[in-house]
Amino acid sequence: MLAPMNAEFSTSATTADAVRSLKLRDADLGDAGVIEAVHYASRKATYEGRTESWPPVGPDRAGRVERWRSWLTDPGIECIVGEVDDEILGFCTVRASMDEDEDSERVAEMPTLYLRPDSWGRGFGRILCSAAVDRARAGGVSELTLWVVELNEGARSFYQAVGFAFDGATQLDEATEEHLVALRYRTRLVDGEV
Repeated sequence: MLAPMNAEFSTSATTADAVRSLKLRDADLGDAGVIEAVHYASRKATYEGRTESWPPVGPDRAGRVERWRSWLTDPGIECIVGEVDDEILGFCTVRASMDEDEDSERVAEMPTLYLRPDSWGRGFGRILCSAAVDRARAGGVSELTLWVVELNEGARSFYQAVGFAFDGATQLDEATEEHLVALRYRTRLVDGEV
């Protein structure tokens, strides 16, 4: 049985320092370029040299920025950025679940949570994840899911530490040449329902 997410967040010294310095706000269209840069840098630091799919197949930087503009104007996607001294260090997104086996009225998903690599390990990821959980909870859903590539052990450990658990679902990541396996993690947002 999964614990409610808010029970998993601690106020360690690192997290407390991050709470004081990180400011959260809703992303706007003008953030697309910085969000793309954070996303790209984080993926590069995670996968370069570990997969043949780096750099990722797909559009060049201009195309990736345009994809983020599309996400930022989609009313079904909420994007939260975390800033220190007006500089975006990370972001996360929340939307209704897109999985065919889920009830999108009851389940939301966090399709992205990325930080600049020089911001890893400072508590910012916990704060952004907590903001995503709060946003999903405010939307009235009872569970939040996410997909993480199996190869990304650091992210898997992070999500487990903040209260997510692998729910048994897998899929192939079609964006990678190797079709890497992605695992679905889930947390309950309210007591009661499973």
